[in-house]
Amino acid sequence: MEYIVKDYETRYFAGIELIGGFKIDSPDKKKIPGLWEELENVYLDEINNKKDPISYIGLEIYRFDFMESKTVDYYALVETDGLVEVEENLVTKKLPKGKYIQFPIKRDDISNEIKRVYRYVENENLNVHLGFHVEDYSVNGKSHFNNDLLYLCFKLEE
Repeated sequence: MEYIVKDYETRYFAGIELIGGFKIDSPDKKKIPGLWEELENVYLDEINNKKDPISYIGLEIYRFDFMESKTVDYYALVETDGLVEVEENLVTKKLPKGKYIQFPIKRDDISNEIKRVYRYVENENLNVHLGFHVEDYSVNGKSHFNNDLLYLCFKLEE
């Protein structure tokens, strides 16, 4: 399976969250495109100090009770130049410095592609942080909606 490894400094993001998260393999996942529309059409102008060109990520964080609940928190975010102050409806997130392994995947079959990458990570016994993953939609410097390719990223553990 094709992948690249990139070394990143600490990165900062601002955006919105899918309130209540969603259960893996449930119809709740269908709420994610609406979240992206809301970010781009309602909240994007309210976020200060966005990086240029705009860089979008989806951040999926596994809850502390994930093994029982099978529920994750999902965030639609845009990268900022450092930590920013945000309005009440927005959130900020910080991704830690380190090496990230990135798998290119086609967006038109994202659910199956993500499962395929997770199987590969498990089968190859890659030492990744499994508390979160990042969907990097900034391929070719385009909007989240204009990309047919994205990178599924995991932080490599040292």
